[in-house]
Amino acid sequence: MTSSRRDPSSHTAAGISVSAIADAALAIIRADGVGGLTMRSVAERLRVRAPSLYHHVRNKDELLDLVAHNAFDQFAADLTAYERIRSVDDWIAVTTAGALELRDFYAGHSGLAGLIQAKATPDRDQGAGSRAELVRAQLRALVDLGVPEPQARAVFETSAHWTLAAVVAEPTEPDRFKDGLDLFMNGVRARLNELLAT
Repeated sequence: MTSSRRDPSSHTAAGISVSAIADAALAIIRADGVGGLTMRSVAERLRVRAPSLYHHVRNKDELLDLVAHNAFDQFAADLTAYERIRSVDDWIAVTTAGALELRDFYAGHSGLAGLIQAKATPDRDQGAGSRAELVRAQLRALVDLGVPEPQARAVFETSAHWTLAAVVAEPTEPDRFKDGLDLFMNGVRARLNELLAT
């Protein structure tokens, strides 16, 4: 007896891949916000039937997980910037620039910051996906500077939570976000210098 389920490779050959699904989902969020994201809307954007998606994502919750893990593909430049960090001021500068870029990205994708905040976990640097790669790069840069890993993780988590919360709270106030980010990063700089001095 043969299975009625089609070979997943046939979908890949037709252009259906995890990456294509994530890209389509982000395009829908950019146009219609997270509320407009459905399995059907992704299938329509990819010009396939919705069941074709189930080879990669079983339901909307998995689709949202996929978006959260792959939302930062366009921030690959930040990964190389973190490799060039040689001081606390370097880390602050790169992280500040990344936070401003992310704020603009979230502003163009209504509801995405709230989704990322809801999907945030302490082990978000584990596994695949652009979000995990970016988190690993930030943590590795701090550890390479001499910050102990637990403290590096605490600084990263606090920074990430502040950024997301500030975007969610002030989605239409970029100047207020920038002012708050400058104040916050001054505190982060002081904490990192304190950690490295002990």
